[in-house]
Amino acid sequence: MTEKNTAKQIIEAALFAAGSTVTAETLMKISGLSKKEITHLVTELKSDYAARGSGIEIADLAGRFVMQIKPEFAEKVKDVAPKELTSPQLKTLSIIAYHQPITKAEVVEMRGGNAYDHVNELHERGFIDLKPHGRTKMMTTTKLFAEYFGIASNDSTDVRNKMVEIYRAQGGQSDISSFASKKRMAVTEMYESVMRMCGITNYKVVNPYQPSENDLQILEETDVLIIAKGYADRLQTLDPPYGGTVLEMSSTTFSDLIDNIRLIEKELGEDFTRFGKLSKKEENLSDLKELQGIYKNKALMVKSKASPATEMSAKILGELGIGLSVDGIVVSPDYGTSSGGKKIKKGEVTFPTHKNQSGNLIKRVCDKYDAVIGGLREIDKSEKTSEKAGKKEKKQDIETQIKE
Repeated sequence: MTEKNTAKQIIEAALFAAGSTVTAETLMKISGLSKKEITHLVTELKSDYAARGSGIEIADLAGRFVMQIKPEFAEKVKDVAPKELTSPQLKTLSIIAYHQPITKAEVVEMRGGNAYDHVNELHERGFIDLKPHGRTKMMTTTKLFAEYFGIASNDSTDVRNKMVEIYRAQGGQSDISSFASKKRMAVTEMYESVMRMCGITNYKVVNPYQPSENDLQILEETDVLIIAKGYADRLQTLDPPYGGTVLEMSSTTFSDLIDNIRLIEKELGEDFTRFGKLSKKEENLSDLKELQGIYKNKALMVKSKASPATEMSAKILGELGIGLSVDGIVVSPDYGTSSGGKKIKKGEVTFPTHKNQSGNLIKRVCDKYDAVIGGLREIDKSEKTSEKAGKKEKKQDIETQIKE
């Protein structure tokens, strides 16, 4: 076989494999030939196919070459020809491949309602597998997908690079960042209200403290996990241990809730608007600061000094600006023993904790503050009444002595 014949076969194979137009520059790169040589060999190939009366032809489209079915046979063979994926379908498939495993609900959120039809078509064509996942479906790509796109390895890096390439080719340059920075978030039930404060709806609810099989599966697929402060170490005892980002949160005071929102905002960075709503976040931050001010003003009415029984008690009293004293009125949470087994001094004023509370976190903080301020003010009134009674009794004693 001559060198010329080898070069011609390489060009023929390239045109066949491409399935679409190929530039002279691409063929030059593949074969190592000059543009003049490429043009000459393509012309020979055109003559070869025409001479043998083939149903296939090679066309020269102003410097771009294509191997295609002759127009007179296109209608005859359309039912057996593979149907090309549309640009929107390719974009949807790119996102599925890049983020797999990914739920149908997540893809619809990223691509819009038309993604339902895309997913159905991709599944029928054999490009993706669908498995039940709660009320939605979890999607992964198939072996046929890899073969179709010429991906030799199933390595996630190879797949992702290929998908970015396809997505860009289909006009997705403006939102290509949706690949690299998309994060899957999960949160414990108690902190759902923090997500709502941020306007975030795309998250999973999970119990990482006593996880079920479903919880463990969610944790494996989670990039950012939001839990109560002090529980992060437990995540390393899970099988498998949680390996994503952990955001630990407190919810004792309004300052805690404000810090929680800021923590999420910092974690998501420039991508915050892809998850949440800036207007919702700012509105809730403003409301929390306003509530903070209202309760601090209420606390100004408290005259008694307080003595915190726990760190949580001190946190609440500090935020409210209530005076502290070792001999003050003992303020404590409503549990008798801490999670570490430590006995808690019973307070003259107690406030409710999460075990005995319901509602969102804002309501729970309000309930704590109301209990502390209300309890101390009752003691103020009681002491004032006792003081009045004492003065009255003393006055009566003096009056009796004068009469005698």
